[in-house]
This record gives sequence, C-alpha cells and structure tokens, in this order.
Amino acid sequence: MNLNKIISKLQEIENKGFIPSLRRGSTGIGYTFETLFGLQENNIPIPDVGGRVEIKTIRRDSQSLLFTFNRGVWHLKQKEFIQKYGYIDEKGRYALKNTLFYGKPIPQGISLDIDESMNIIYLVDVNTGEKLATWDVYVMVGKFMVKLSRLLLVIADRKVEQGREYFHYNEAYLLTNPSPRSFLKAFKDSSIGIDIRMHLKESGAVRNRGTAFRVRERYLTELYENKRRLI
Repeated sequence: MNLNKIISKLQEIENKGFIPSLRRGSTGIGYTFETLFGLQENNIPIPDVGGRVEIKTIRRDSQSLLFTFNRGVWHLKQKEFIQKYGYIDEKGRYALKNTLFYGKPIPQGISLDIDESMNIIYLVDVNTGEKLATWDVYVMVGKFMVKLSRLLLVIADRKVEQGREYFHYNEAYLLTNPSPRSFLKAFKDSSIGIDIRMHLKESGAVRNRGTAFRVRERYLTELYENKRRLI
C-alpha cells in the first residue's frame, strides 16, 4: 500500500464521523480502526516510506506508558533506594510508585535533572544532590527506534452514549526519525515523565515492574524530526 492510498483510506474513515467501538475497553480504539482499515496486524508496509510502519491509535485525551528500561541505571541497590525514599503502602509494604517530571520534585525528596551537554537524565536527591540513577538519552532513543522508528499516529475524539464508546478518527500523522534532542526537549517541557514502580516483598526481595518512560500520547509527534500530517 502506498502513501496516497493510505491517505485516501484515512479520509474515508474520517468522513464516517463517530463510529461505535467494536470492542469494549482500552483496546477498542485500535481494534475498531484496524477493522475499518482492513488490517490483520498493527503495522503496514509502505514502500515509499522505506519499510514497515507501526500504527498507533489514541484517544485525544489519553496518556500511556511508552516503554520500560532498567539495565545499568541505578547507582545504589534498589532495596536500599526503596527503604530510603519509599513509604508504607496500603498493603504494609515499603514501596515507591510515582511519576517524576523535570523541575517538579515529589514529596519523597527526589527529582529529575538533565545534563544536555552529555545527553543524560539523572534521578537525584533534592537535598544532597546525590545521583541515584542515570539514563542515557541515546540508549533510550535506540530502544524506542526498535519499535517505533516509523509511526502512523491516528488520533480520535471520543464520546460515550448509553454506555458505549464512539470514536471519530480525525487526525493522523506519519512520524519518522525520533531524535535524542527531541527527547531532551520533551523531558524539559514535562511532556515525558519517568514512572518508578517498585516495592519490597514480604521476603525482602525487590519487586520492580520496570522503570517506565511515560509520555502524553498527543505529544508523540514532538519526539520525531520528520512529521507529516495526513488528515
């Protein structure tokens, strides 16, 4: 399928207006769009773009987790980190589950700092300045590109009538070439945050669901150097 055919199909779907979801729950928006588009999988080959393109459909007001990445980031043992900066959760466990944005320290006394010259993001103790974790932006972007180097982003307005969700797919972009500088800017603008999601088990072992980079999905376009609006 070439790009002109994709644009034509997107316009056809947009002209349908609000369409009832074909599946309940969070996956309804993607399943409904893929059915209308005639897709069997969540990516399509577009020869004039240079390969297969991932499709992502989002509600205009949504936000989601992008990806998780833990290896080699921590400067201290995770158990020590939870004991020092965590709190007792509703199940009586030491835990730390929070989203951090640049320039907005959380009550546990930690925040994000950015070294633009080194392309590095730090998790720091706001009182001592101690670096607790380090993320290399180039490594982050490399992981991101494995899955989302070429992205067809489709955005829908939504409404609910009599308990059923409806979607109007009325905005779409072709995004290519995510860049480290764009990621840094997104962190500084608080378009991306970092989710910490860990607790200590009864045995004392660490349960870490993965440190996740959270992006407000409508800002995905800002992470790419090349952006083309299709509808």
